Amino acid sequence: MALEHELAYLTARIEVETQNNNSIGTGFFFGVQIMQNDVKGHKLMLISNKHVFLGSEGTSESQRKLIIHLNRSKEDNMPDLGNKLLFKVDNFEHRYYPHPDPNIDLACFDITDVLGTNVFYKYLDESYLRPINYQKIALGSDVIFVGYPENIHDTVNNLPLVRKGSIASMPDVDFNGKGQIVIDAQVFPGSSGSPVFVMWDNTYSLLGVVFQTMIRNSQLQILPANIPLVGVEQILGLGIVVKQKHVLELIDYTVSMVRQNISAMA
Repeated sequence: MALEHELAYLTARIEVETQNNNSIGTGFFFGVQIMQNDVKGHKLMLISNKHVFLGSEGTSESQRKLIIHLNRSKEDNMPDLGNKLLFKVDNFEHRYYPHPDPNIDLACFDITDVLGTNVFYKYLDESYLRPINYQKIALGSDVIFVGYPENIHDTVNNLPLVRKGSIASMPDVDFNGKGQIVIDAQVFPGSSGSPVFVMWDNTYSLLGVVFQTMIRNSQLQILPANIPLVGVEQILGLGIVVKQKHVLELIDYTVSMVRQNISAMA
């Protein structure tokens, strides 16, 4: 099945409950093969941003609850849209794998438990992480991404929204000297963790993962003039994306940590 037909089932709406507030973000499924002592195992990971999984700053792990909204599967292995299963996890640090670089806002969560349930989902594999030939994509190239902007989604069917945009910074150059790329798209809060895809050689690759939107701060003039100015924020229509290479690093790190855990339990 073509990626376009699977996009709506690659992601999950992530809700993090804390004592202070609830936050919403996007995660996408990635299948990982684990080889240990010549035995092959399969792990299903949910990839997003660290700030999506961790919620409010200053919240201890014991005060944090992760809720992942999923659709159930019918007997014919088709999605039972709107028939939700809420995957709830307290104290999830034992299955949480952050990117080892504290400056890279990526992490994944071991959600293999859902494999034994009647949940409908699709997942990416390593074929979407083949190294991108940046000579074959250019400024202005189209991208597509999927998620839950401002928590707006199809609430009846529990489905995300697919958005389009274009590459706004030089693809083969790390924006601001970091492993990032800018896309020209209406990226709103809630889109954090959204996978971004670009087509080259007639196939899609994962360009990266949304983690920030650019905001312009300004002041709104209100009459009469003796009333203080009111600060306003304006979404610029630009999003910052963590590049594919850092997703690869996260996967490699996660595989190594899972192997260590398996060895420790043996």
